[in-house]
Amino acid sequence: MRLPPLRLIVVGLALAVVACGSASSTTPVSAETAPPPRPRNAAAIAQSIAGGKVSVLVYADRTRGHPIMPRLAALDLWGPVLAGTGLDPERDLERAFITAPRADAAHEAVIVLEHNVPPERLQSGIDTLLSRSQPPGTEESGLGVPAVRVTIKGHTRVVATVEPSFLVVLPVTRAREARRFIGTGGFPDPTGEEAAIAAAIDPARTLKGPRQAPRVPPTLRSLEATVTLTEDGGALVALDGASESREHAARDAAFLNEEFDRTTSFRIAVVTVRVVDPIGFFAEGDRVKANRRVTPGELDKLFTLLSAVLPR
Repeated sequence: MRLPPLRLIVVGLALAVVACGSASSTTPVSAETAPPPRPRNAAAIAQSIAGGKVSVLVYADRTRGHPIMPRLAALDLWGPVLAGTGLDPERDLERAFITAPRADAAHEAVIVLEHNVPPERLQSGIDTLLSRSQPPGTEESGLGVPAVRVTIKGHTRVVATVEPSFLVVLPVTRAREARRFIGTGGFPDPTGEEAAIAAAIDPARTLKGPRQAPRVPPTLRSLEATVTLTEDGGALVALDGASESREHAARDAAFLNEEFDRTTSFRIAVVTVRVVDPIGFFAEGDRVKANRRVTPGELDKLFTLLSAVLPR
């Protein structure tokens, strides 16, 4: 996922020396060094563990009260972990991140949830998760962080609690990697008004889905979608992809327009019915871009399309 570069911002050292009395009798005031901020590296860690090529980062605090939140929940990205625990994604999550090697590799996905839940209520939710597990869940030891192994809807995962405010969901085979999140500061702050960012590397391979999903040209090396919410319940979607060359970018844009037209329209006799209006990809140098305002009605239809290609 193309996120802003990770960096450790070191707060400057403040030193004050107060002179008192004569020049021969000065008393230094002890200097205090503020601790550096924690690195915003949770996404990089998760991608390293999962071999993540397809990633979604949701600034959940920006989706509260917007109709998009129920649609996100319907994608079931993290629903199996939170359902029935008393933890509410809209109320309790600040940011959520999921990454996997491919869109169809849900069993290899790593999920990181940044939350605002008090310790007592979080523990109650974990206890509920253990009781819902079939077969019964178990506490995991030796991982460096508190963790449980649970099986929900036939999928077995390890859920680790990382202080102060993170839940990490990993495949059982990657459970020992949970300790790598100790000391993380979470995710980079948004650079604008975006509420979500979805990104794929080698999208022709990693986003390959059923026939009803749009195909991506193999010469498109990466693709990123940035979603900004609007007050009317819709969204502004900006898409940006890197092609192999300027010549490929023009062909890739045309290919994507044809694919989105194929998968979002159908013919009845001699009439073509469009589910949503064309996206409108265009080439800009060696990049393929699109900027589209999506109505609330179109969001429903696009989320149905997304459910076919996102890791769950």
